[in-house]
Amino acid sequence: MKILVIGADLVGLSCAKKLFEDDHQVTIADSRAEIGHPQELPGLHSGVVDLSTYAPQIHLTETGCRRPWLEKSMAQKLPINYLLRADLANLSEEFDLTIDTRSKPDGDQWFGGVTLQGREPQTEIIANRADGTVECWTRNPLPEVEGGWLERFDGIFSKDMASVDASILLGIQLASEQKA
Repeated sequence: MKILVIGADLVGLSCAKKLFEDDHQVTIADSRAEIGHPQELPGLHSGVVDLSTYAPQIHLTETGCRRPWLEKSMAQKLPINYLLRADLANLSEEFDLTIDTRSKPDGDQWFGGVTLQGREPQTEIIANRADGTVECWTRNPLPEVEGGWLERFDGIFSKDMASVDASILLGIQLASEQKA
């Protein structure tokens, strides 16, 4: 079956991977110009999903990884078609099935940042990275840190969807629901 997956984030990539493994011809389309950016969700890793295949590329630790790098690493290992900066409204006629994995923002507004280990403030979500940086997320504006933030981002999500594991499992679930 020729399937279009809309959304090139972890949900979409995981959905596409499962469909590809089930011998479908898969194309991912996204309106964004680059897989992995902008980062809108934490790189928190709860350990439910085995990410060892990607560990060297994503700076995996027991608590976190670089989510954008995980998305890029998954795409690099997934031999399917990618359409970026796509006009999503005019694609579905070419496919037997379209699965839109994009979710409407649901939850709270979160603010995130990356700083060096030892400089991180107390926040609701903290994910240590193997490169000596720490990703911090809070529902409040980010406090200032010594030396400033190396990177800042924001997103709308519920805390139960904050981990890369939750996104991957949702993508697999969406693919599994499409059994013909």
